[in-house]
Amino acid sequence: MRRWLRMTGGLLIWALHFVGVYLISSAADVWSSSEAGSARWTGLAFSIGCLLCVIALAVWLVRGRREGSRAEAWERRVGLTGALVAGIGVLWQTAPLAF
Repeated sequence: MRRWLRMTGGLLIWALHFVGVYLISSAADVWSSSEAGSARWTGLAFSIGCLLCVIALAVWLVRGRREGSRAEAWERRVGLTGALVAGIGVLWQTAPLAF
């Protein structure tokens, strides 16, 4: 299980971010205007939390064991690629909230 989390952790965080921002904006649309400040701040705080999780995952992968097998090195590279894609995705989805 740890191997799969290492490789797909960033993408899982990105998926959680997508669902979370969608739910926050849907709730804001039902209870108040979608342009309400509180919903935007909530979405921005949630996005920052997700981005910090992606950064923590990337640091965990970089600081991982270096003397592992070739398979572990490959898993680490796949995980770092997923974390990079997730970081870009979280920033892209956060841009409408920030501006």
